[in-house]
Amino acid sequence: MINRLTCSATVTLLLIFLSQSPQIPQPQEKIRTRVNEVIVPVTVTNKSGNLILDLSQKDFHIFDNGVEQSITAWDLGGDPLAVALVIETSSRIQAIAPAIYRMSSIFTESVMALNGEAAVITYDSGVEVHQLFTNDHEAIGKAISGVKFEVSQRKLYDGMAKAVNLLRVQPSTYRRIMLVVGESADDGSDTTLSQVVRNASNANISIYAVGTSSVAADFRGDSGIAPLKVPGLPTINAAGPAGFAVWLLERGTSKIKNHQLEVAAAATGGVHYRTFRDATIAKALDTIGGEIHAQYVLSYTPTKDPRVGFNEIKVTVSRPELLVRTRPGYYVPPAQ
Repeated sequence: MINRLTCSATVTLLLIFLSQSPQIPQPQEKIRTRVNEVIVPVTVTNKSGNLILDLSQKDFHIFDNGVEQSITAWDLGGDPLAVALVIETSSRIQAIAPAIYRMSSIFTESVMALNGEAAVITYDSGVEVHQLFTNDHEAIGKAISGVKFEVSQRKLYDGMAKAVNLLRVQPSTYRRIMLVVGESADDGSDTTLSQVVRNASNANISIYAVGTSSVAADFRGDSGIAPLKVPGLPTINAAGPAGFAVWLLERGTSKIKNHQLEVAAAATGGVHYRTFRDATIAKALDTIGGEIHAQYVLSYTPTKDPRVGFNEIKVTVSRPELLVRTRPGYYVPPAQ
């Protein structure tokens, strides 16, 4: 059985923490101890954030638990997408409802594009699937335009969990993307953030988010990077949300507040975009669409059986001063 797995080295401690949590159930889609093929979507940018699209296979190096692997396949753009769009419909964001209604065209054109499929899910005091997976742009637009913002509660984790369940059964030939539009806050979900991130990782799902709050906004200085001072611990130099997310999840999810989407995106190789004005929602969606359709997709077969538990993957490129982002690795559960 071929497993399709995606990875990065930026938040290794996060998945180590998740793999040790006794309260997280095993996902329905088991990862066998024997991994025949590992699939690695990779985003490469320069220091200005511009996508780099002229690399070749020989420019990439992949390490599995520190051992370099032979790349067996390489592509730019990769497989078609299955995108679960998760929209907060609480009354708390009623003010930006017009912008959410207007985003349907940019979502279908930039994110779904010509060969993608999408589903539409909303969450407030409950979770509702407005549209199952389809490649019909008109159906997706109708589902987005029909959402209502009436209840103050927001069960973010439950909405994300529903997206995981829908995505994990999509064909393995599709790259699986969860795109959340809403605030980084949860009220009363039955699911935990740890469950969502662990299950998304094992189902090969990358999480992207367009939200109104960001850990980077709280701690960023003029340089874009600010030291994070935590009482009783040395200063942590956190380059954006990923560094802070590692510290938080290493010690438990109870300390995470208003940063849930940043953590989930950093843990799965995606990105969280802050939006301050209605117009920036469309801009963020366009940026996300441009990235996921311009990723390098690499694959390799591990030279030996992965160990049970977390297996770190690191991707580097030969060209200097480029930034590489993927997910941190993959988790192999104990044999059942």
